[in-house]
Amino acid sequence: MALTSGYSIALPVFSAVPAPGEAYKIEGEVCGSAFALGDEYMLTARHVLLEASAGEHQMVVGLQAPDGFFKAARVVEAEPLHADIAILRVEFVVAGSDKWFNRFKWREAPVEPFEPVRVVGYGYGIHRVDDRQSLVVRGFQGHVVSRLNEFKPVGWTGPAFPAYELSFSAPRGLSGAPLLNSQGTVFVHGVVIGNSESRMLVFRSEERVHEGTTATTVEQYEALTLGIAVEASTVLAQRSALLGKSIREHLVDHALLG
Repeated sequence: MALTSGYSIALPVFSAVPAPGEAYKIEGEVCGSAFALGDEYMLTARHVLLEASAGEHQMVVGLQAPDGFFKAARVVEAEPLHADIAILRVEFVVAGSDKWFNRFKWREAPVEPFEPVRVVGYGYGIHRVDDRQSLVVRGFQGHVVSRLNEFKPVGWTGPAFPAYELSFSAPRGLSGAPLLNSQGTVFVHGVVIGNSESRMLVFRSEERVHEGTTATTVEQYEALTLGIAVEASTVLAQRSALLGKSIREHLVDHALLG
């Protein structure tokens, strides 16, 4: 199988129920994206793990078979980590399915502003036509806008961490996808986890009714929404109980650190 499509770069994460044969039926929407980390391990966003494992159904990672149809790898263990990152350990149900996707090398050197990057994942990945549905991988390309020394996602209770701001927003389902360079040999430079938003008040007016107590206030804001990705150095430094070592050490052991 030629590993040239987006379906071999990033993999969909969803809750599913067993179907006849070796298939699974998706329940709801795609929760997010994941990608290979070596052996049976994959990386995704922590909030994707929490959403996909919240119900009673099986959490699975979708794998596109050579015939174009999706099969599933069952998630048998998972570990949430710092910086909205999580590791999944999967069981490859279909023989040979561990060869249906890419395992890219990582590069730890920081990506500077204006450098072009791309992301492939499952933003709103369920495509429906009448009573049929299919999984769609979507690609986004732009550049790094800035490197934030500290970032905290909405609702995040842990310490802040460094992150890249990206020139495109990350739709639902793209979280957990790898941040890739756009030129030369492909390397992983981080993990997409969501968006940041900055708002500024640009207009405000107030109208009062003198005979009464009613007041109407009209405000207009401008908003800047940018995608967010955790830097590779932050991801690689984390230690994992599942791996029994740091992510960096795991990648070195599997010749996946460039």
